[in-house]
Amino acid sequence: MIGVVNDIEGSIEDATHFCDVRDLLAAWKAAEADAGGVPERSTFLAGPAARIVDRLMVLSVFDDTLIYQKVGSTIISLFGHDPTGRRLSDIDNPGVRPFVRRYIEAVQGDQPRFSIQDHIGLNSIGTNERLLLPVRTGETRELVVYVRSREDAKDLMRSVFNASTDSISVMEALRDQTGRICDFKLIAVNAEGAARMKSEPDAIIGTFLTNNFPASRSNGILQRMIAAIESQQRDVFETRYPHQGSIVERQLRIAPHGERLTVTNIDLGPQRMAARAIVRQRNELLTANRLLALQAENLRAINETIEASSRELRAEIERNRALEAELIYRARFDGLTDLPNRSYFEIRFHEIIEESRRTGRRVALCILDVDHFKDINDRFGHSTGDIVLREVSARLTRTIRSTDIAGRLGGDEFAVLLIDAGDAYDAQSAVARILTEVMGPLTVLRQDVPVSVSAGIAVFPGDAQGEMELMTAADLAVYRAKRTGRARAVFFDPAMRAEADRRTRLMQSLAGGIAAGEIKPHYQPLLDLRTEQLVGFEALARWHHPTESILSPAHFSEAFDEPDLARAVSATMIDQVTADLARWRGTAIPSHVSLNVTAFDLRSECFAAELRQKMAQRGLSTKQLGIEVTETTVVSRDGEKMVATLTALRQLGFSVALDDFGTGFASLTHLITLPCDTLKIDRTFVTDLDSSSKTAAVVRSMVTLAGALGLDIVAEGVETRAELEAIRALDCHLVQGYLISKPLPAEAVPAFVASFAPRAAQRRVAGA
Repeated sequence: MIGVVNDIEGSIEDATHFCDVRDLLAAWKAAEADAGGVPERSTFLAGPAARIVDRLMVLSVFDDTLIYQKVGSTIISLFGHDPTGRRLSDIDNPGVRPFVRRYIEAVQGDQPRFSIQDHIGLNSIGTNERLLLPVRTGETRELVVYVRSREDAKDLMRSVFNASTDSISVMEALRDQTGRICDFKLIAVNAEGAARMKSEPDAIIGTFLTNNFPASRSNGILQRMIAAIESQQRDVFETRYPHQGSIVERQLRIAPHGERLTVTNIDLGPQRMAARAIVRQRNELLTANRLLALQAENLRAINETIEASSRELRAEIERNRALEAELIYRARFDGLTDLPNRSYFEIRFHEIIEESRRTGRRVALCILDVDHFKDINDRFGHSTGDIVLREVSARLTRTIRSTDIAGRLGGDEFAVLLIDAGDAYDAQSAVARILTEVMGPLTVLRQDVPVSVSAGIAVFPGDAQGEMELMTAADLAVYRAKRTGRARAVFFDPAMRAEADRRTRLMQSLAGGIAAGEIKPHYQPLLDLRTEQLVGFEALARWHHPTESILSPAHFSEAFDEPDLARAVSATMIDQVTADLARWRGTAIPSHVSLNVTAFDLRSECFAAELRQKMAQRGLSTKQLGIEVTETTVVSRDGEKMVATLTALRQLGFSVALDDFGTGFASLTHLITLPCDTLKIDRTFVTDLDSSSKTAAVVRSMVTLAGALGLDIVAEGVETRAELEAIRALDCHLVQGYLISKPLPAEAVPAFVASFAPRAAQRRVAGA
């Protein structure tokens, strides 16, 4: 069943369609007034409610749930089953599920509640009203529920559903043994949908999508429907597929509702035929206009009326020409930046490459990608993001030569064709000028907006033999620019292809690596300089690859952009860390471990509760586990939802650390609102401490700020004695890094802890 329940907050008397609902509500209010509070059920049901008792349900509080005490015959007929004597929590179906919370809240309150439910189920469409009235029997709280079906609304909805000239169907996802969606079952269809299949609705209910439309697997329809269920996002797309011996053109509008979809199938054939007829008529009209214009010139002297007509015809022709020019422009140029769009750029790209084949001139393709553009949108708003894109395009246009071509490929991606690029030095100089101009200061609405771009350059014919191969080469160079720090230009190197192939194979094997238990935590100790004692560890993910040795997350960081892989890595790490903590119980090993989680984990409303349950299953306290998250993560998309999850984690006893502090987009105001116990100074600050007084001043301010806010602060990446002493001088007492120990596999931790003592630590540090 697909349904929507609307709770009425205002006047119930105005919202209902029925007098008996108003009468029943008035009777309850009278009984309440007589009783001076929630009325007795026996007294209330003995009054006006007695004549409609067959339409009532009575639920009683029993332990922590409700029990169906009494169910009227009309309700049993409406529901199709008799729930008398059953617990509310034992009934889990789409008809009851929306009301569980409402029943519990109503029986705990002392005021009536009223809801209206619109629903579409298997061969059923309708609207119900539900009046919830709290009563009591002695000290036992109870709830009287009155269900009233709006037959007129049901008839109207059924009429609209079946009168539609579009095919409308409701399908339910079918999952295989692994939980993946493999097909969809038809559970409701209107008359038009059945007619298109040359059948009756009842005859095709329960059939499967892939049986009715075998092409749905190959043309992407099944995949789009699966994606809609998994994302719970609506989708609209056009498709073509064979149907009853011919190819049909359709627009599909998909609306997900949990495990079900409403699919509206619109026949585009008549629309396309009408559009072609309009174009044909327009061409005929233009031809007629030209002929009439010539005739008008010859007949000008004959009649003033004909002369006026000829002027109007010429004006219409000019308007048509202007419209045609505008349509051509819109088809070729991007509406936001006025640069050539992707399709027109590719046309010019092909022409330039063909000309280069004839002339032998070198052509350089430079692809530019705006760095952190999503963060700009999230931080400053999409209107500011549009201004940034327009400014980047304007700077590109005024920087390149008149013979060069710039275009917008889509989103925050631009491309420049440097024609007659000369040697590598010429191309490098041209790209350097572009980057200098594009990355200049930009102020939008009195706010400084940081703009940087990563550029990848490939040269024809040296790096590729055709435009598609050249585009791929430039894309690989852009990827290298982003991976090596962004805000830079990188020229294509043939070795990048091998690296891309290796990276692709690596990512493809990651899922298998997770299943095979190849992802393992390595533990880096956390040292308190005041006591020279170990106080905990940070668990760092390591991939024990069968052929690539041990890989850090830097080698598979792309996985954290994929929700399923990211969550799988997190789940594996949490499972193994909690198992290690349980194994070390009662030993000298410090009992606190922190680990990083992903944005996908923090967006899950149940993550905190599930993590607490995992700790409880291992017999562990929540205080033994710390959660680390980067500041960039919590100020990005869905930041409020992630902050709510972090708040829930802290309330359950988990500690929260803000990792890589000082390197992201967060402002100091976030330290006030973010639920945080610890700041972790990024190693880039630690590395420069002994050589930069400015860096030392920044770190000193971080330590002072953390102390003022009552937060712990940890220096990461301490690798030399000089760095350690500089940190100690700034009153930062918690450190981790290779100077103390490299990350250790779980089996090496006990031996390390056993050999560690204050004097041993001092000798280790002093000898570094």
